Formats: sequence, C-alpha cells, structure tokens
Amino acid sequence: MGYPPQYGPPPRGETGRGLAVIALMVAGLLIGTVVAVSMVLDPPAQSSPPSATATADAPDPAESEEAVRQAAQAAFDAYANGRSGEFWDRWSSGARAVIDREEYVRLFRLCPQLVPGALFDIGDIVITGDTALVTAGRTTDPTPYDYDFVREDGSWRYVPPPEEQEEYRSKGVDQIAAERQAAGTCGAAAPVPAPTGPLPPG
Repeated sequence: MGYPPQYGPPPRGETGRGLAVIALMVAGLLIGTVVAVSMVLDPPAQSSPPSATATADAPDPAESEEAVRQAAQAAFDAYANGRSGEFWDRWSSGARAVIDREEYVRLFRLCPQLVPGALFDIGDIVITGDTALVTAGRTTDPTPYDYDFVREDGSWRYVPPPEEQEEYRSKGVDQIAAERQAAGTCGAAAPVPAPTGPLPPG
C-alpha cells in the first residue's frame, strides 16, 4: 500500500531545500535576463564577409581618374561645340555664382569662339583629394594647358581660372565682349536666319 498524502507541514529540512531550489531558479532567471539584455544592447562584433571587406577597400569610382576624365571631356566637348550653357552647367558652384547662365550664353553670342569645333585632347590627370588637375590641348593648339576641377556632391566640376572669374565679377558682358572683339579673339557671329513667313506690308 502507498502512504497517504501528507496534509500537515512538511518534515523538518524539506522547507529549507524547497526555498534553496526556488532561490536558485530565481537567480538563474535573473542571470539569463541580464545576459539577454546585454546581448541586445551590445551585440558581439561579427567579422565582415570577405566580399564586404573587399568592397570597402575598393576606391570610390567617383574619385577615380576615369571619372575625372569623363567629366572633363564632357565639359570640354560642350565648350568646343558652342554649347556654352551646357558648359556653364558643368562649372563649380563658386564659379557659377560670378556670372549668370543667361549672361554667359549671351557673351558667346556677342563674341563666338575664334575657331569653333576645336576639340580637346586630355592628357595627364592628377587627383589630390577633392581637386584634380587636368592637362589638355586643342586640335588647333596642341600646347597643353592645365585646367582645374573640383569634386562637389559626388561630381567633378570645372573651375575657371581666377583671373577669368574676376573678369566676370568686375565687368559686364558687353564690356568683356567689346574688349575681346578689339583684341581680335572673337570669331564670326552666326548669321541671323532670314524670316520664313510673309514680309510685313510697307
């Protein structure tokens, strides 16, 4: 036969063992909670996969010589082909502040390039941080000249020489055009197209 259940107080000694078990369980729960919270707040450092490390070590394409070359070629092509507004669009923000786009376009209407269409041949490129020095010569004048570029918002932009910027800042377009015409550095203005509609009466 089995023993009948005990309804009275447990024998002496069992109370202490029960309390010890409960205390151990509570301590274990507290330790587990502390460990879990610390893992969430301060996760262990994980090593980056090889592909991520390789990508982080790779140079930024926008800082590469090829990016500068493409930006310079696009700017020079716009200038050589008479797209003065597009050329102005590729200037640095500081340079664009010295003359309005409309005024710059008007300047080249008053004083076109002496030899339009003379393309640029880009040579050496030296990058120093966010600045680049581009050496280039034109088909009509192969003597190489240095041109400054600066990186702004991830794009490489042309920086006109300081003396040119000062000319735009201190003189009006009409004065600049008149001086260039007097110096013989302006080409022939494009002919004004004849009207295509009927002639006015009179």
